[in-house]
Amino acid sequence: MTDKRTPLNFDAIANAAVGKYVNTIFPAAGISFSQPAHQHQACPMCGGSDRFRCDDKRGEGTWICSQCGAGKGFTLVKEFTGLDAYETNKLIAGAIGLDATSEVTDEQRAQWQSQQVEREAVEKAEKRQARIDAASRAQSIWNNSKPATDDHPYLLRKNVNAIGLSKDANDNLIIPMYYYNPDKQQITLVNVQTIAPDSEKLFLKGGLVSGAYFTIGNTSMFAGGIILICEGYATGATVFDAMSYSLPVIVAFNAHNLIPVAQSIRAQYPDHRIIICADDDTATAHKMRNKDISEGKEPKPLVEYNAGIRDSTAAALAVGGEVVIPSFELLDIDKDAA
Repeated sequence: MTDKRTPLNFDAIANAAVGKYVNTIFPAAGISFSQPAHQHQACPMCGGSDRFRCDDKRGEGTWICSQCGAGKGFTLVKEFTGLDAYETNKLIAGAIGLDATSEVTDEQRAQWQSQQVEREAVEKAEKRQARIDAASRAQSIWNNSKPATDDHPYLLRKNVNAIGLSKDANDNLIIPMYYYNPDKQQITLVNVQTIAPDSEKLFLKGGLVSGAYFTIGNTSMFAGGIILICEGYATGATVFDAMSYSLPVIVAFNAHNLIPVAQSIRAQYPDHRIIICADDDTATAHKMRNKDISEGKEPKPLVEYNAGIRDSTAAALAVGGEVVIPSFELLDIDKDAA
């Protein structure tokens, strides 16, 4: 004879859990963060440093990990604890003090849907305002900065020049980030990346990053019909120098931004040849794959761990472009030049 589980109201649990994952549910499940939840940090599941963050969209505990993927708070609790769906719901209900066995009415469902729409509208408005505020700060920072010189510690380490860069009073390099609005056919400064003397890189909080880019070179270079796109500034400056300052290089700032930036450039230059200059993260990929194997996980194909090659290939496919892998072996520069 098997024990029968008490029926649980999964809908009621999901609704009651909204807004309570970070401060209540995650701690109850044994999930702790070393930094504020929204900041990059070690992943509770794979343990990889600086690859996880919990953005908690709509209060649902949403999270992103460059190794484990992404999901909602329920998934994180389920995967972290190893419980099945029923026991995970039971744990969450207990954490928030909910009697999860009552029936759900149509009125409750309608109310929950209405509340969800309201939450999404508020989140969208807050995100839009944060981007507006960040763009204003970016413009102020750029206006009050001074031209950067080639002797900045970061540039010296990377063996590249300051091309179109500025610096602030704290000796941070300032790289402007521009966004192309296809509806208005307008390019606007939306954010800045700062690079400190010790190489720490930051974007303005709340500022737009996806689709934003920086151009190395002048407008006349686009007449050549070829546009190069890469991840970071140091890689871009190195490629620009290797091309004898003849072709424009677009800096996307990170691998995840390659696709939206490539799509933005394609929208502006539909007939140009677009070449993605990929960062080869093979060494990191091998470490990540070996770690999975050592932990008894089914390893993925090596390219899945190599964000530089993987995302560059995807970006090229998205815009009908090409991929090349620059080699810096003969140059006095870090291989990880981004």
